[in-house]
Amino acid sequence: MAVDLPIPAPSGFDCWNRSLQGAFKKGVLAFLDGKPVSDCPYRDKRKDDGRLSWSRSYITAWHSGYQHCQRQQEAASE
Repeated sequence: MAVDLPIPAPSGFDCWNRSLQGAFKKGVLAFLDGKPVSDCPYRDKRKDDGRLSWSRSYITAWHSGYQHCQRQQEAASE
């Protein structure tokens, strides 16, 4: 079951991992709440040995949601 969004979802959104859908939705809601893009709650985390974790995926999903909503609003105002 996909996460419900207050705006039209991007193509293929229903195939995303549910937790990444949630991060995307948080980005959408942050934009709608008027928060700055710098308010992304996710931080770049690395494992003890320096390898990357999944944190960048959540950061990207959040930013994608924020930008998708921004584009939707811009298109609606034209």
